Amino acid sequence: GAAGAGASPPVDPRQVESLLEELLRMCQLSEEYLAFILGRMREAAGGGLSAARETSFRSGAFSVAVRELLGYYVALEEYYMDETCGMAVRIDELVPGSLTSSMVDDVFYILRKCGMRALAAGSVQAASALLAELNNVLANNFRNALSAKLAAGPAKLLAAAPDAAGAQASSAAAGGPASTAAAAAAAAAQTAAAEYCGALNNADVSSDYVGKLRAELEGYLNDVFGVAGDRERVRSVLADLSKTAGDFRQANTRALEQLSEAILPRLRPVLDEVASVSYMLSDGEYAAREVDEGWTHRLLTSLQAQLGWMQAGMTANNYEGLLHLLLDKLVARLEATLSRKQFNQLGGLQLDRDTRMMVSALSELTSRTVRDKFSRLSQMALILGLEAVEELLDYWGGG
Repeated sequence: GAAGAGASPPVDPRQVESLLEELLRMCQLSEEYLAFILGRMREAAGGGLSAARETSFRSGAFSVAVRELLGYYVALEEYYMDETCGMAVRIDELVPGSLTSSMVDDVFYILRKCGMRALAAGSVQAASALLAELNNVLANNFRNALSAKLAAGPAKLLAAAPDAAGAQASSAAAGGPASTAAAAAAAAAQTAAAEYCGALNNADVSSDYVGKLRAELEGYLNDVFGVAGDRERVRSVLADLSKTAGDFRQANTRALEQLSEAILPRLRPVLDEVASVSYMLSDGEYAAREVDEGWTHRLLTSLQAQLGWMQAGMTANNYEGLLHLLLDKLVARLEATLSRKQFNQLGGLQLDRDTRMMVSALSELTSRTVRDKFSRLSQMALILGLEAVEELLDYWGGG
């Protein structure tokens, strides 16, 4: 395929489209004519036509010409598909007001149109060949374009984080040549961040679009192919799109995983604070903790500061996916730190209070449940807050 290549195609693919429509119509009319003649032959033969006679007719000059015509259509459609998708990738740009860049909607618009035409040809061979090429464009050329944009890595995004951006803004406000350079650097950082967010969104949305495209094309099979075997053959080709959708989703998840790993060190000051907090509490200390905002508040504030500014530039799926990946890492650190501490009963009650506060606050940030992530901390707090070991029986029974 030529998608993504830099050289101009020998023939403008936009000029090919009108030829495609004409070829497709000729193929459709020819197939209708063949079906009509075969029907008349069956009538003339008294309702039946021998297999040998039908095979002989389908091997005639007209049928051979129709197959050649269909071959030309398939070749031109493949060319159109490869070149127009390649053009969409080459002219890709951020779209104001859109979370994805232009190539996502452009490529899927082209492929949907090509897929619908392929089915409309009414030939199982042509449909199978073209739908296989459609998947090839997505699984190779388009996937490479997505991966190339994600290769910049999370540093491009985090360079525009409020702390980094704030430092650049201070330099820009100082005046002079240095301020001009700082302003340019800040603008460049914001553009790079928007591009990386767009790359994450492209992978997320593209995975969903592949699934929708497969479902839509499968929905037309019963209307186009009357023979069950033909439908199953085309359906098996379309099934390859599921793997492609999965590949896009994996690329998206890997990128979000890298981003969460890059954000985690920015939360280290609060995590270090947890390591120094005591849970061997007196009555007075326990009462004081109730009014003190404590490390839980500072951790939640820091988490919101690191993620909140990204939310407007990400799909909901990406933002929540990033949040939950980061939470998995945070909770694992908290469990490791807190499991090394000494607790008295009041300390256990304080841990229960801290855990509940985190679950409640985090539940406001996401539509997915977070309670399960804190289940081990909740169980630790419950056990440590009991007055006697025998009280465990009230919760887990005596068996």
